[in-house]
Amino acid sequence: MKFTHITAWLSALALAFLSLGNAATAQDAAKVAVVDYNAILKEYYKAKDSQKQMEDLAAGYQKERNEREAGLKTLVDAINGLQKEMQDPAISDAKKKEKENQLKAKGEEGQVKQREMMAFGQTASKILEDKRQRLTTELTEDVNKALTQVAKNKYTMVFVKPQVPSPGALIFSEGLDDVTQQVLGILNKDAPAAKKEEKK
Repeated sequence: MKFTHITAWLSALALAFLSLGNAATAQDAAKVAVVDYNAILKEYYKAKDSQKQMEDLAAGYQKERNEREAGLKTLVDAINGLQKEMQDPAISDAKKKEKENQLKAKGEEGQVKQREMMAFGQTASKILEDKRQRLTTELTEDVNKALTQVAKNKYTMVFVKPQVPSPGALIFSEGLDDVTQQVLGILNKDAPAAKKEEKK
């Protein structure tokens, strides 16, 4: 299993819609807006930071896994070398016995390394998933809080523009207010100066 870049993990944050306020009346029905969640996740500085954290963490685990695989390959090469030496007709019984003992030790070491690699993979995957879920929850709360602030007392419902059109998804939004930039304005108002410079 590879720990690849997590380029699309933030897409899990997208919501079908956010309902605000009480049941819509005939007058309220017109109070509908749209928001581009994908644009928010690309421009919100904390979302960028979260993705960078995930990529760095995954890259670190991948580096360690590569090192473990290299160590295991070296061990396998040593085992193959011992087996080849034992096939030499000129080898003495004493030397052959010595090679057998070395081969047994290398084999046991290899089994230990394989178990350790399996445990490492499982642990790393769990840590990555737990962190992804935690960051996703934090970002979702931030975005929904900002979205609620924008929509409060103004919109009854805010629909999310889908990244890929699908049955039942909003595919036409002409005439509806797009509150994406308003939401981003709230989310990024406390961004560090360096982050604000990046946006210029």
